[in-house]
Amino acid sequence: MRSIAKLSRATLTVLLSGRHAALGGRSARERAANLARIAAAYSGVELEREKGIGPARAAEVEAWLQGQGLSLRVEQGCPVSAPPLVAGLMAGMEEQVASSKST
Repeated sequence: MRSIAKLSRATLTVLLSGRHAALGGRSARERAANLARIAAAYSGVELEREKGIGPARAAEVEAWLQGQGLSLRVEQGCPVSAPPLVAGLMAGMEEQVASSKST
């Protein structure tokens, strides 16, 4: 139960009764024991859509999960990291500009 104390009470309440709470079990005791599993089932977008969770509390959950060696679920179809994508697009655009100048 030591890891649970690092999350705020409001955050715990949402996680233990939210859309993925059933993954932790039927009873409150089972859910508390499986809190990391419940939290890791959320994507960042899903977590922020839960009533009572905003960007600050979502960041709190994400930091807590990282301390557990876990992370929020990555939604399918979403790039894991935008900077490499942006860098790739920028490189492609620079090549297009360079080739259009040479013609």
